[in-house]
Amino acid sequence: MKKAIYLVISCVMTAVLVPSCDLDRESPDSIPFDEAFKSMDAIRSLELGAYSRLRTAYSLSSIIAPDIQADYVNAVYGFSNTYGGIYQWTYDYSDSDITTAWNNLYGAISQYNFILDGISGSLGFNPSEDEKLELERIQGRMYLMRAMCYSLLAERFCQDYEQETAGTEYTGLPLALTHDTSLKLDRSTLQKTYETILEDLGKARSMLAGSGRGTPDATTLNTDCVTAMEAHVYLQMDNYGKALDKAKAVIGNTAYSLVDSEEELQRMWEYDTSDEIIFKFYASTIEIAYQWGYNFFYDYYSGTGEYSQIYPEYIPTQTCIDMFSPEDWRTRVFLTDCSMNGDFTFKSEYALMIKGAGMFAYKASVISKYPGNPDLMTSNQKNYYNTFKPIRLAEMYLIAAEAAVQSGATGEDAAENWLNTLREHRGLAPLSAVTLKDVQDERYREMMLEGTRLTDLKRWKLPMDRGEWQDDMLGPDEYYSWTEGDYVSDIGKDLNIPAGDYRFVWPIPADEIFASPQLEAQQNPGWNR
Repeated sequence: MKKAIYLVISCVMTAVLVPSCDLDRESPDSIPFDEAFKSMDAIRSLELGAYSRLRTAYSLSSIIAPDIQADYVNAVYGFSNTYGGIYQWTYDYSDSDITTAWNNLYGAISQYNFILDGISGSLGFNPSEDEKLELERIQGRMYLMRAMCYSLLAERFCQDYEQETAGTEYTGLPLALTHDTSLKLDRSTLQKTYETILEDLGKARSMLAGSGRGTPDATTLNTDCVTAMEAHVYLQMDNYGKALDKAKAVIGNTAYSLVDSEEELQRMWEYDTSDEIIFKFYASTIEIAYQWGYNFFYDYYSGTGEYSQIYPEYIPTQTCIDMFSPEDWRTRVFLTDCSMNGDFTFKSEYALMIKGAGMFAYKASVISKYPGNPDLMTSNQKNYYNTFKPIRLAEMYLIAAEAAVQSGATGEDAAENWLNTLREHRGLAPLSAVTLKDVQDERYREMMLEGTRLTDLKRWKLPMDRGEWQDDMLGPDEYYSWTEGDYVSDIGKDLNIPAGDYRFVWPIPADEIFASPQLEAQQNPGWNR
């Protein structure tokens, strides 16, 4: 019987098996081991599976959950407790979303290691010169994917990078660099973790050299993606000079450009297309994306009713809403007003139904950043699918601005240049001088629900203050008898978590410790059982 490839989802590649992802067009799990590297077609199929694994690694658990943990949203009255433990900061090492994030990311790394090892030592054919070049570029993309996954793991499961403490034992990740399922890996230092990420990015750059720079809306990883990831990683390491240089290099590719109108911004988030997008995951009606907006912009009638009855789990805090000014294009793209008229008639096509009360909110806003792509609908009903865009030009401007402020850059490299360019392309007036607080506020607005907020607060050493909730949602007395605030769940609505709290760093999941007992003594501080 032929031995099948199984992708093990565990930091040490233990025997925790995960079924093939439904999103896989051609799952590498189904390819017999002794045929996996017999031909270029087989290896190309493995690469398709690798992209699918990367899309799974950038999941709702690893991207949406940490932003719900932060200071964007409140849970509505009667919410289903989706992400409840994370939202309330009461989660532990058994939390299913934290376990899912860990498993998906390490499962992807397992596949990249398998492909890298197979191309390096298990080819069952003699490749032509053209095939050798193609194989090298596939390897380059595997190194880039592995770096992306380790970078995201470090942001979720490690402390903020500090030069003075990065060399401390067990502060980093277990680094699986080969597809050897017998290894029981200790955690590395955080310094070694980031060195490994940068080494992988360096290998990717070398192997992708000569393949050309990227173009907007790319669904294939390229050298611009390498440079953008380097900018992102150097910012996490507080290496502001290199972060600025890398961000500038991406910005300098004139193929990319920021949107010029609110309509273009709306199109980017609804139809998932824009000259701002450096890399996005491929999606179609067959290879289905995630329902990124489901918990925020779900329509009870799925677009088939006379109006949209929005039925969310979470709504933006009032503090979040107040961060967006009327002239900001994002105010109407990222947020939707669901208010009623004074006589309790519909003001627009949108109305907000409070989950646990069966009542409409009189005045309220919801998050509409992920409204669902009409091109991904499989029927006349909305399905809320959008494809995720992990690398965008706007973030490069934000990285450049932050690095410039932190390093004191002047002249053409000054923070005003980078931040004001982005603000101009979001409908905002320029700032005469840019402070770190200005950059933080702009990043809060721009990166909403893209999985960066918890990491940003940790990097800036700021508390998580959920702020004020929407407090004017009640209608006239003849329609409502609620007391103020009844539409927002009391659970977690007014949290204020101090900077440096151990829960800013997620714990190594209990399942992983069960499979690799040595990690119990290497658990993140505060999470020891």
